[in-house]
Amino acid sequence: MKEATAKTTSPFSLDLLPLSKSHREFLKTLHGLGITQSVPSSESVRRYLDLWLPLVAEYNNLCCYSLEKVDKEKGAIGVELVGLVPPSDVAWLWHCHRLAPRRYVEYIHNQPRLATKHEESKTEEISVAETKTLEADPPFALQHYHCKDNNTEYDEAKSTGIVEEKGEGKVLILPHTASTAAAATNARVLWEKMYPSESFFLPLPDPNDKSCVTLTIQDEEKANPGGFNLLGSTLRQKDFLWQISGPNFDKPTFLADGLENYHKFLILRTTPNGQNQIIVPTYQIDLMWHTHM
Repeated sequence: MKEATAKTTSPFSLDLLPLSKSHREFLKTLHGLGITQSVPSSESVRRYLDLWLPLVAEYNNLCCYSLEKVDKEKGAIGVELVGLVPPSDVAWLWHCHRLAPRRYVEYIHNQPRLATKHEESKTEEISVAETKTLEADPPFALQHYHCKDNNTEYDEAKSTGIVEEKGEGKVLILPHTASTAAAATNARVLWEKMYPSESFFLPLPDPNDKSCVTLTIQDEEKANPGGFNLLGSTLRQKDFLWQISGPNFDKPTFLADGLENYHKFLILRTTPNGQNQIIVPTYQIDLMWHTHM
């Protein structure tokens, strides 16, 4: 007997029910690719903080300028305004950083290179109010290059996404939509223009190579953007997939109940009692909370 389709009126501007499904597929794919099974390398941290976030900021600038100066479908340097999809190693770090929204926003606002330069600004100074938070658009998206098509983990992961031919290998793109594929190409084009000597995709480390997981003191300091323990976040979040993998999480009514309970949870946190104590959510609520972030 099929599970009845749940109908609910969401109090949120985002449609969290389908997004929660995309969230789970995102985590499953990262696990299948091995991304979440090891400590992110210092190179991945560098690519995320020094290359990806400035690229997203530049994309936001192109979006702002395009409204007045260039065609609405194309950016000033030929980049389409259809969103960006990060490479898989960066996608995982970005996801974990954004799960601490206050710390993430503080970091973005304290980095002048990540400010969105509004056209009306006449000076080089950018206020916090003018700085646009760098959000994932599309959400829960990634792309991953694989040079061989005989890897079991890759075969399992590719069942949920688009696979494109690229050179001698293939690119897995998630979610499985044409718009995400366009955003994936868009990210590679802008990356090539901004960082012509940097590879967009990072090969997965050899799990037998201990140097891949051993971080120096300098590496650990780099992985603390704005004082936030980014690597610690990846260690905490890598097990979240298993906490939301029970059969109930495939049922529409269970997810709809989770959305309603999440709304009640947020209301409870605003009450005097809720503000004076730590309220631990259920995993059902936690899925919606993480999805909303």
